[in-house]
Amino acid sequence: MSMILEKIAHDYKLNDNDLYLAQYIIDHSEEVIHLSTHQLAKNTYTSATAVVRFVKKLGFINYNDFKINIHSFLSQYYLKDMEILSHESLFSIRNKLSEIEVGIINQTKNMISIDTLKKVMDYISKNKYIDIIANDTNACIGEYASHLLLSTGKITTVYQNRDKQLWLSLNVDHYHTVIMISKNGKDEHLLNVTDILIKRKIPFIIITSHKKNLLAKKQAVLLYGVIHDEFESLKDMVFYISLKYIFDLMYSVLISENLQQAKEVDQLYGALFDKKT
Repeated sequence: MSMILEKIAHDYKLNDNDLYLAQYIIDHSEEVIHLSTHQLAKNTYTSATAVVRFVKKLGFINYNDFKINIHSFLSQYYLKDMEILSHESLFSIRNKLSEIEVGIINQTKNMISIDTLKKVMDYISKNKYIDIIANDTNACIGEYASHLLLSTGKITTVYQNRDKQLWLSLNVDHYHTVIMISKNGKDEHLLNVTDILIKRKIPFIIITSHKKNLLAKKQAVLLYGVIHDEFESLKDMVFYISLKYIFDLMYSVLISENLQQAKEVDQLYGALFDKKT
C-alpha cells in the first residue's frame, strides 16, 4: 500500500472496496475526471452506487464535486511528506522545494474554476485602474502584480496604509477594479473596508486562503490561495507561491487577449530603457 493510500485510509477509515477504488483514482487521476460513475465502476469492478458512496465518504457533495476537486484533494496528501527537515542535504532541499512549488501551483489551479476565472478577468479587463488592498508581505506580492499589470496598460496601485485603504473604500468608483488580499481573512480593518465596498455596491475580488474564514463569506468574486498548516516552517511561503501564481495567471490572460499591443509596449519600454542607459 502506498504512503498516500495509507494516509487516506487512516483519515477516512476505508474498507477493502474503498481501498481498491482509492488506489485506482490515485494511479489514474488524470483519466478519472473524464469518467462517469458507471465508467469508473466498470474500471474498478464495483457499482455506480459504490462509487457515489465512496466519494461522499471522502467528504465530496456528489460525484461532480469529486471530479472538480480530486486533484486538490490528492495534492494535500502529496505535499504532506514535503516538509523541510533539520539539516537536510542541499540536494534534497533543491529537489523537494521544486516538488512543493509544483504541488502548490497545481492545488491553486484546481481551486480556480473557469467560470470564476472568467468573472475575474471580466472585472480586470473592463477597467483601466486596478486597486490592490493588502498588508505586509501580501502588499509586496501586490507590488509584483502592479509591475506586471502596468506593463499591460493597467494603472495598478497598491494600498498598504490602513488610512488610505479606508479612504479608497469610501471614494472608489465603478471605473476601478478592487482586489483585496488577506491570507487569514480575519483582520477587522479589512473586514470593515469590505463591508463599505459591499454597501456602496462596488464589485471587487477577494483573494484569501481556502480555509473557511470571515472574509470568504463576503459578497465578492473569490479566489483561493493554498495554505498548509503542517508546513510549520514554510507556511507563509506556501500562500505566497499560490498568490504569485494567481497574479501570473491574470497577467498571462491579459497578454493573450492583447498580444500585439503587449509586444509593442514591451519594445517601446525596451527602447526607452536602452536610451536612458
